[in-house]
Amino acid sequence: MVSDIKILIVDDGTLSGLPVLKGLKKHGFDYIELAINSNCMLDYLNHGHFGLVISNWSRIEMPGREFINFLKKQPKHKDIPLVMITHPTIAMNFQDGLWDEDVRFVSNPLDFKVLAATIREVLEKKETLK
Repeated sequence: MVSDIKILIVDDGTLSGLPVLKGLKKHGFDYIELAINSNCMLDYLNHGHFGLVISNWSRIEMPGREFINFLKKQPKHKDIPLVMITHPTIAMNFQDGLWDEDVRFVSNPLDFKVLAATIREVLEKKETLK
């Protein structure tokens, strides 16, 4: 079931991960962890099975494109879908297949219904491809 998938939020101080975590819990996602940076993210990913990573495009420690490329170069984790939260104009630039199908963009300010629907869509698509 999609709501049983473990989600990892990676927050380097630009995302406000705690409100995202609380918002997702209100929309039926119960298995969520919060990593404070990319190094912690790798620790979490190496010690648990996560079905999705959420992060912010405008990151302090590693900008969005670099973050995505970094995760996609990790052999064990390259197939984990990503949801990047970003400014609406950036999100529009990457829609319609201009990026890997495992990367989705959701505009800030966050609408948790939209975020939850995007997560469900990504996870359901991933399950049907298995």
